[in-house]
Amino acid sequence: MHTGRYITLLFSIALVILITAYAEETIAQNIVSNPGFEAGKVGGLPENWREQKERGAQGRVVITDTGAHSGRQCLLIEHTGDDGYIHPNKSVKVEPGDYTFRFWARSDKNIQFVAQIYHEIDWSIIVDEWCNLEAGEWTRFEFPVSSLEAFPGSIQIGLTDRGSLWLDDVELIKSAGARETADIRIWDTSSPLSRSLDQASIQGKTGWGIIPAGEAYSPRGDLVLENEYLYAAFLSKEGKVAIHSKSGKKRAELTPLQSKGKPASIVSCKVLSNTFDRAAIEADFSAEGTELPVAFSFSKKPVIQVEPSESVKGISLSSLLEYAIVPNFISDDLIFTREVYSSVDANLYIPSENLFLVLLEGEESTLFMTWPEGQQEISLPLAKSRLFESIDFENDGKPLYLAILDAPGIWHKEELKPSYLEKAVAVDWKRPFPAKWITQLYEDGLKTTYTFRESEPGTQGFWRAGVGWYTYPVWFNEGKAFYHLGKKVLPKGESLTYFLERKGTPVSVSTPVDIIKQTLDSQLYNSIIDPEGRRNRSLTRPNCAIGTATCEVTDGLKPIFEAREEVEKRDIVKGGAEDMVYFLTAERERALEYQDFAHEMMDFLASTKKSKPELGWFLDRMENIAKEIIEAYEHEKGNIKDLEYARELAAKTQALTERNDPGNFAAFMKLKGEWTGMGGAIDDLNRKLHTTTRKLFQEAGYSCIKQPEAVRIAEEIRKRTVKCLRRPGGYEIWSNY
Repeated sequence: MHTGRYITLLFSIALVILITAYAEETIAQNIVSNPGFEAGKVGGLPENWREQKERGAQGRVVITDTGAHSGRQCLLIEHTGDDGYIHPNKSVKVEPGDYTFRFWARSDKNIQFVAQIYHEIDWSIIVDEWCNLEAGEWTRFEFPVSSLEAFPGSIQIGLTDRGSLWLDDVELIKSAGARETADIRIWDTSSPLSRSLDQASIQGKTGWGIIPAGEAYSPRGDLVLENEYLYAAFLSKEGKVAIHSKSGKKRAELTPLQSKGKPASIVSCKVLSNTFDRAAIEADFSAEGTELPVAFSFSKKPVIQVEPSESVKGISLSSLLEYAIVPNFISDDLIFTREVYSSVDANLYIPSENLFLVLLEGEESTLFMTWPEGQQEISLPLAKSRLFESIDFENDGKPLYLAILDAPGIWHKEELKPSYLEKAVAVDWKRPFPAKWITQLYEDGLKTTYTFRESEPGTQGFWRAGVGWYTYPVWFNEGKAFYHLGKKVLPKGESLTYFLERKGTPVSVSTPVDIIKQTLDSQLYNSIIDPEGRRNRSLTRPNCAIGTATCEVTDGLKPIFEAREEVEKRDIVKGGAEDMVYFLTAERERALEYQDFAHEMMDFLASTKKSKPELGWFLDRMENIAKEIIEAYEHEKGNIKDLEYARELAAKTQALTERNDPGNFAAFMKLKGEWTGMGGAIDDLNRKLHTTTRKLFQEAGYSCIKQPEAVRIAEEIRKRTVKCLRRPGGYEIWSNY
């Protein structure tokens, strides 16, 4: 009996130790201090947390000891006004890795709230999730987060509408250590391959031998490099380098431009360096007696550096290319499909802007290319196939970086049918992993980029100046894609869905933005990604009294005049008038920025037309779009008034606070119409100016494709246009769209 009790006691002690160790490990992994708001006094802020009210929000963020999810206390967020965003702030130091962002929330009514994690230095958004919460019960929300580098983060969870939100047990938990990436291996096939690799030869590797690391080597057969992501086979008889995914499927073949379409071979192939995490191979291609050396460098990443020698004009990359994309992070991407250009006989000449994304047939693989600044040229030779069959890249003596990204469903094409109109439609595609998945839809007569949200939008809808309210058109539900299209965002053409940036993406998955950062210098990377340029400019007066836009402020002033409290609250009325003058001033300055841009663009186009009259067909088209920017401003000039008129409205509004008068409310309502008419006109104008400027950006890229001489002009037009589109106001387009 004693022995049995002793064994039971030992088992119980061991179990307690294991449970305690597990609990301590779990707590240690949560990098949020005071996650349950137990440290701090009821009615005040929790320790290590702050309160923030943005854009005139009213309310409070306090600890309460009523109805916590766990422990004694939780956090209450109350939004008592009609405007702004109220939330707590919590600073966290995020190290590289995968995380789970998790918290519990409840409310006394059905609400939608936002959960965010920001980078505290550049205020780029790492997590931005709209959460739908039903009344009554505590509900757990959970989102994946990942980062390839350390950053100081800020957790913000709060309300943008009236209501109450209780929070508890906020966690940002780091996942277990990432799996070690496999070493690079180089194989010698012992004899030249008689044909391209296939899945069987890759799996069997019959007769192949591994080349020892750390020494130069000249193979007896062909070289095949293998890393975690790909195989690269140097095919001496074919004069090509064949790139295969780890599944064995061939994704692309590379050859020097001069040997394209000619009998060619690789006459020598040398291993220049070979370590477990890096390798370099020099292949000496030969075509019609001309030697064409090209160096290839590999790492544990899915990136191949291709560096042609001085004698090599460029690289031709052949594959089954269904879509070709020129990404841009300030405006919309250019998307090319062979079917659109079926009547074109010559090559398509594409703007060379350091990035190129290709979606391969089958929706399970993409190719992504980057290159440093220079005079590179990129073209798509047109064949009779419905696909592009190759990319010709003239490298200007600079290296080219190529990455292969593979996953089933890594991109998707969806035909937008009339039956999609005015209802939520689940499509037959599920994202393979979390990322910032984007698509282009027709809004305001122009293809416009939309990011898939993580949950179905709330019933309030989505608003654009001059367009009005409508349902946000694309979102995920448990990873499955949904569309809700209507008269504001039309079911027209097809929706192409792909990703460029990480958003909760596991660190084991590389994104195009990761490739940009790994391959280009920091100055070029920052100019391309431009996190500052993607943020909306503030139109809100510092320390504003009520809010931002004229409708928002006059709605805030209306109850004061209705209650006949304008004399007593004259300081608030005065502050509200100053809010509106500030807003109108900022909006007007933005409209004038567009005018300066359009006039400078007209001068540039006129000057170019004199020096390159043969491009008149292209320059005339660009000039007509630039004129639309000027004409839109001239057309609305009478409606937007001027700042002197705004100051007169402010003086008249403040004059109503000098004495109580039964007619003040009616007088204010008349002024309200003047204020909102002026504000609405400038909002609508800036939306039109933004849309037309994006139209110029898009058409420059699409219209230049027949003549290489037009491409350089198009690149300059697009460069100037991007500079103008940086930091839009929130009423012309939403942030980081």
